[in-house]
Amino acid sequence: MNRSNAEQQLEYELKQVGRTSVPVSPLVRSRLEATYASLPAAAATNNSSAAAATMHGRSATADREIEAPKAGRRPGTALRKAAAVAASVVVLSAGLFASGFVSPAMADTIRDLPVIGSLFSQMENDAGLRTAGERHQGSLVDAAATSGSARLNVRETIFDGTRIAFAVELTVPGIQSASKLEENMQTVHVKLDGIGELDGVFYDTPEHQGGDTYGVLMNLPLNTDQIRQLGTRFDGKISISIAGQPQPLSVTVPFERIDGGRELHLNPGPSANDDRYALSIDTLDVTASTVQLRTSLSLRDRSASAAKREAALLRSAYDIVDDRGQTLDVVGGEGSLVDGKMTYTSNYGADLSRAKFIVVKPYIRGTGAGRAGDTAKTYLTGLEIRIDLQSAAAK
Repeated sequence: MNRSNAEQQLEYELKQVGRTSVPVSPLVRSRLEATYASLPAAAATNNSSAAAATMHGRSATADREIEAPKAGRRPGTALRKAAAVAASVVVLSAGLFASGFVSPAMADTIRDLPVIGSLFSQMENDAGLRTAGERHQGSLVDAAATSGSARLNVRETIFDGTRIAFAVELTVPGIQSASKLEENMQTVHVKLDGIGELDGVFYDTPEHQGGDTYGVLMNLPLNTDQIRQLGTRFDGKISISIAGQPQPLSVTVPFERIDGGRELHLNPGPSANDDRYALSIDTLDVTASTVQLRTSLSLRDRSASAAKREAALLRSAYDIVDDRGQTLDVVGGEGSLVDGKMTYTSNYGADLSRAKFIVVKPYIRGTGAGRAGDTAKTYLTGLEIRIDLQSAAAK
């Protein structure tokens, strides 16, 4: 049974005040900024409703782990409030399963047909995957599964060294709109060879393809440890649970790493300080269609109280601007505030193979709840860091 939006919103707010709940699959669809704009002004700092709650042995008023919502964006429409589409834990079972892969020769033929092409080439708000699609860098597959009256087809996969992405078609009788499909998608899990089952999948708004069929572009950023366990070719099992269907829809598909030309891996990167803050770039990974930035931000005043550190650090985030002045598309992120240090992993969809430099611009999100996308940002200009990509890649 799906939870109401109010229940889902409450779960996020409780996490913000240091209280945990039953694990769920964090499927959401609005960008980080949309989530920030939709939250009540006091959600990040008001502890009155959970004064006695604890997390990992720390009180609700002490430093605590927080997780920023995973995110994707509706293409071509205004952003809406984030809604975690999740339900109770689903036991995976075999189900009715069938799969088949397109041969390389057939894949080349299909790519040459203008009507088919790469589904990712039309993707909005993710320049990285869109560029990969335009270059036909993905692997075309044809894997299908049925469960009850529902059917899943996976048409294309991409692995760029940081993210995996896959294009699916879902056919669910009686679904009349994209929003109804989202309400009925309970969980999406990916099980990769050598890693195990993962959640935290991001997706764009389903596109109606006629009848009861919708196309959905999905992606999943990976962390450094997970990436180390993968080779250039591996299989992944994709499982999607649909409300009212007896079993998850599960298919196994191949992933093959695409060639991004110039890659960059800084570990660690540069740092910056001003009178109040200390910022360090822990890692920067630039691959074919993804930029992953890991940062640590802390107050220089080590005597600051937990409440003061929280107020100064909890709403921090980062823009990355390339050498053409374009702000990279945010495609997901998560952070934790522990022992007075805010660590953050931010993912951006971008192809930086020709960029000369980038500028990392930290900012503090405003507390107002204006229109989605209009949340005020206070940039910490003294902490901006410019990274020369060409010289860094040459080292």
